Amino acid sequence: MTKSLSFKKTSLALAVALSLPVISAQAAESYKAQDVVVTASRVEQQLADVNMSVSVITSEEIEKNSGAKTIADLLESTVPGVRVTNDGGQGLDRVSIRGEGTFRTVVMIDGQRMSEQKSMSGVPLLIDPSQVERIEVIRGPASVLYGSDAIGGAINIITKKGGKKPFEASVSAGFDSSSNGKSASASIFGTHNGWNYRIGASTINNDDLDTPVGELNHTASNTKAADLFLSYDIDPNKTIGFSFNHFDLDYEGTDISTVAPNEFWVEVPKWQRTKGAIFGEFKNLSEQLVRLRLDAYYERNHKEMVNHVYQMAIPAFNVSVLSDNEADNVTNTTSFSAQADWQLGDNHYLITGYEFSNDDLDASSISQGHKPGENTGPFPPMINVPSLKDQDFNGSQTRHALFATMESSVLTDFIFNYGVRYTWVQSDMDVRTNRVLNNDRFKVGKEKYDSSDGKAVFNLGATWKATENLSLRANWAQGYRYPLLQELYVDTAMGNMDGGIQLANENLKPETSDNFEIGARYGNGVLTLDATVFYTNADDYITAIDINDRDSQMQNVAKAETLGFELDAGINIGNFEPYTTLTLLRREYQENGIKTTKSGTPKVTARYGVRYQREYDGAFFRTDLFAISQSATESHNMSVDKPTITSYGGATTFNLTGGVSFGPENAYSLDAGFYNITDKKYQNNGSTYEAGRHFAVKLNAKF
Repeated sequence: MTKSLSFKKTSLALAVALSLPVISAQAAESYKAQDVVVTASRVEQQLADVNMSVSVITSEEIEKNSGAKTIADLLESTVPGVRVTNDGGQGLDRVSIRGEGTFRTVVMIDGQRMSEQKSMSGVPLLIDPSQVERIEVIRGPASVLYGSDAIGGAINIITKKGGKKPFEASVSAGFDSSSNGKSASASIFGTHNGWNYRIGASTINNDDLDTPVGELNHTASNTKAADLFLSYDIDPNKTIGFSFNHFDLDYEGTDISTVAPNEFWVEVPKWQRTKGAIFGEFKNLSEQLVRLRLDAYYERNHKEMVNHVYQMAIPAFNVSVLSDNEADNVTNTTSFSAQADWQLGDNHYLITGYEFSNDDLDASSISQGHKPGENTGPFPPMINVPSLKDQDFNGSQTRHALFATMESSVLTDFIFNYGVRYTWVQSDMDVRTNRVLNNDRFKVGKEKYDSSDGKAVFNLGATWKATENLSLRANWAQGYRYPLLQELYVDTAMGNMDGGIQLANENLKPETSDNFEIGARYGNGVLTLDATVFYTNADDYITAIDINDRDSQMQNVAKAETLGFELDAGINIGNFEPYTTLTLLRREYQENGIKTTKSGTPKVTARYGVRYQREYDGAFFRTDLFAISQSATESHNMSVDKPTITSYGGATTFNLTGGVSFGPENAYSLDAGFYNITDKKYQNNGSTYEAGRHFAVKLNAKF
């Protein structure tokens, strides 16, 4: 029996086995949590009716998770199928879903997507946890609903808005011993005579990370954030408003997988995201037009980076040098969207929409070297060497999209979902090379590039409400991802540890995929369960291929076939709740004619534990004893000339958290946690070791 077939049979057997306790518990009372309302399908809908794998993290879970420094930390530890890439530091996190990589996850704030056109690692989560009301995660393709980049899934971060009274306030303060980290936030909010408002600010400061092998240099980070929201309810069916938020990051990252921390590190002294948005929502405009939503926003991302590589050989000078690759990037995004919801008879609900976005990129990149003098310390005195390369980039990428998705009910128990999105993308770039040293591939002067592409993608799914507590779903969807401006036109040395250059490729094609899944949701007040089996076949993957000892180029040469199983389950036994989230994943990756399952993604990841909660004398007490496990991983470098395999051992960490809410309406809470109790040395993604044994504490208060 082949390993592939064995894995498929094992996954299906698990799915069948998990259905047995569901059948035996059907006589229990209806589970009210099934009435949780989500917007993952672009309309408010009960979770049990959504024809996708969706996870929801509430504001209460965010507030009580003292050990979660960022939104990404919380996502990785609680949502199956989610992995976090931290770029070797703290505060700059990116998310991959179902092994699809960070470039293939759409990240949205209040349904408005965050954009990144010049990046080695995908869209980061540049938002403070104190601003977040809840998070909805779509695991699996969402290209029809949310467009290009949603091959792996989509994350919608929904921010806090107004309150229940004319004036309310909240404050929080936290400490994390793993980095001597200190956090604080404050906000005022409320509602009065149709007006809803919120003003907030926060800060997080982290020193270098303390790990089981010692403190890691170049892993510190500092963030500051501010947000403003104001809306007015014209009447119960009409609301208009605007929001403003700002996020400021100062960050360092390193990579210990192949070099010492002092031989390679990335410094980001400035990464600022500033966004202003306006919206209008109008309901029940006619018997058929039940909802119209309009959104427009402007966002500016300003990023300054320095990539330090020590001991890089420069043949022209016959020396080894410290190479500083500097980049200064500004991306201005303008976006508008309109969505109309139509009730067509009793059994058909149609969502139609149009989306426009334009990213303007203005970037500069300078690669320069410093020649060592006499060795008087770990870093000898440096003598300037002329710039290796100096380039300016000015370009844009414009997207237009039309989409329509229909939900049709048949015999009250069956719901069918089907939809289509057509996307058209236009890209252009002016590249000016100002100076080049000892490299025949680059010529001084100006070059112009442009390209465009259009494609329609489809989805088809069905949901069956088998009982009041059990819903079954099946879904097929196509994925689509258009290349970034950097992948098409911008050569970069950022993130390269050997001083090499990653070359762009103007002839890149969009990535595509076909995705299938079947799943079940169940809840009866005692048992809750969400289980999914999924399969993805992706083509024309964009990846960097080595062209010599140091340099690479972006090409459409990779394919991926993924089979997986996800489980999110818990059972209430009095005040106790044993629970687990589990992901089984087999990913076969093909590049340069080589096939391998050594894709760097663990085949098994899980969180499992027991929660306890009890109310006593007006206070609410809670504890959570849990472990987080991942299997060993192997990553195959597909270079034809220098194929290598990098291995990382599996790991299990043990953790204990506890807290109490007290005071009027439980307005005050104190939560603490002890993490990695056995001081386990491990790596999640091959960049740096994770934090060793540490504790964290957080205080929240509402007034």
